[in-house]
Amino acid sequence: MIISYYAGIILLGATFMLIRRKRLYRLLSGVVLALQAAFTVYEINRKNDDIFDFFIPDDLGVLFLALLGILMIPTYYHSLVYLEKNNEPMRVRSLYLATMTFFCGAMSGVYLSNHIGMTWIFVELTTIASCLLIYHHRSAEALEATWKYVFVCSVSVAISFVGVLFLSIAFHKAGLDNFTYRELTAHAASLDAFWLKIGFLFLFSGYTVKAGLFPMFTAGVDAKDQAPTPAAAMLATCLCNCGFTAILRIYRIVMHNASSEWAQKIMLISAFLSVAVAAYYMVRTKGYKRLLAYSGVEHLGLAAMGLAMGGQGYYAALLHVILHSLVKAALFFQFGQVSYMYKSVKRNDIGNYFRLNVWGGLVLLIGFFCITAIPPSGMFVSETMIFLSMLHEGHTVVMIIVMLLLTVILWSLGRSIFGLLFSFPRVEVVHAQRPPAIESVSQYVLLGLAVWWGISPPDILVNSLIHIFIELV
Repeated sequence: MIISYYAGIILLGATFMLIRRKRLYRLLSGVVLALQAAFTVYEINRKNDDIFDFFIPDDLGVLFLALLGILMIPTYYHSLVYLEKNNEPMRVRSLYLATMTFFCGAMSGVYLSNHIGMTWIFVELTTIASCLLIYHHRSAEALEATWKYVFVCSVSVAISFVGVLFLSIAFHKAGLDNFTYRELTAHAASLDAFWLKIGFLFLFSGYTVKAGLFPMFTAGVDAKDQAPTPAAAMLATCLCNCGFTAILRIYRIVMHNASSEWAQKIMLISAFLSVAVAAYYMVRTKGYKRLLAYSGVEHLGLAAMGLAMGGQGYYAALLHVILHSLVKAALFFQFGQVSYMYKSVKRNDIGNYFRLNVWGGLVLLIGFFCITAIPPSGMFVSETMIFLSMLHEGHTVVMIIVMLLLTVILWSLGRSIFGLLFSFPRVEVVHAQRPPAIESVSQYVLLGLAVWWGISPPDILVNSLIHIFIELV
């Protein structure tokens, strides 16, 4: 099925490049979503089947693959709306939809990769695809963001490749010639700790560019700021999940080795610094998309902190990443409407949004409570579990500092979101016509899922998280 899936992705992407009709764009988008849904259902039904060593639908991969399938539906819808509203030329629409299709296919490969080299290849493919999405507007700012993203990602991918080489030394010393994650995890205890530590450090540092963690988070912020809002939603959610998945698979190997405590310290340092730099920049930034991008650095930092704590922190970290993806996507989709109405996403330019777009304003209001983990947000549950795991592990001082940083972030988000909703705009509204309410439906669905899955998660989600937790410990 994996070969058929990628043959379909390549064929559909190539077809997008050739067509120039609006109806065919909608039709092909539906076919892409149907292909992704069929592939996801197939992989779920054969979960943990290792017929093909390079790809395996384990609980971790299937979980994020299903989340990708869910988020692709509103992404393609809002992409078509975005292209139509901005009256993009047909060739530009073709390139955008083709690139989005290839991008989603590359992310699916990262989730299901069962080989350390295959993961590296698909991570690099996400870079190639996302660059065209970032440069969509062809402006000087977009060009700068694209080159910065290419440069930082290239350096990061090179660093992670060096990590693969160091890990291969540890594997060969242990007499292993099969570099699949399952095989490596099974023999992790026999791996040379020195080479394993170096390899993990390089791989972790390299993959943070995708996960949006310290130290390589900077390129992703500019990318999300310049990309069209539907593409930025995917960069801020599913692509970050790719980096998180790649890190977690390597982290799982190290956790079964004597180097586990050392790896936890590295994870904790990166997590803490991610929250700290997010708090610093969120106070200073004046753009809403950049604000959401730095918010992602904060939340992925909290998730990494849960991984560093262990125990229930593993479960909480995975749940937090899933809920963050739902909420952050909803906010980016709504800011697409904001950008169209005001022709700006700068904090000092826009305001009074609640009066101009009631349904969209409610999305931002509910989204604010969800993203800041204020009840009934499901993220309140995952963050509470992360803090409890920190108390259990004796990191009380770190927990207090992180809570203070989160207070700063809460203030920054509140000032910006409530200013947008209720303050008077400093510039004339370019498109005062209220967007149709149907454009906000997807955001209500995503926010509703974030509340539901946090407070009362379905059994299938709980079982997947528990199985991943068991594999980690």
